[in-house]
Amino acid sequence: MILATNAAFLLAAIFSGAYKKWKAYYASIVFVSFCNLLYNQLCRDHLTWSYHPDFLLNHSTIDLFNCFVLLPATTVLYLHFLPAHTMKQIYYYLGWIAGFSALEYLWFLSGYITYHYGWNIFWSIGFYFAMFYVIKTHHRNVKKALLVSLVSVVFLMIVFKVKI
Repeated sequence: MILATNAAFLLAAIFSGAYKKWKAYYASIVFVSFCNLLYNQLCRDHLTWSYHPDFLLNHSTIDLFNCFVLLPATTVLYLHFLPAHTMKQIYYYLGWIAGFSALEYLWFLSGYITYHYGWNIFWSIGFYFAMFYVIKTHHRNVKKALLVSLVSVVFLMIVFKVKI
């Protein structure tokens, strides 16, 4: 199911035409993927969630798929179709958060993802609020996105007692 999600997002990015402008979003794509890799490095011995995929894959391989397929496709789609009008942006933002939260909850109910050390779907929803805010912010103001990300990482590391 997780690989199918990766494929669906990749195909959506390609067939919608969003990937034609990937260069405009390249820095944000790299940033989002880097943040995911950083999480896996910092929390390798203290993962707050882990994947249990189909086939002969494990958490690490699925997370690499997510890092290099799902997250770049998400970033491209999110930024490419971001409305110009502020009120529409709010609904768009909330729609992506709801969609990602519903998708993760489906993965959870199906046993494709488990939570550890106190993490749960509500933490994930909060994470998606931060993630989509940072994606948009990074595209427009890198320094602000870096600051928000740093504060978020420190906060989560303290709350979830992640030791480096």
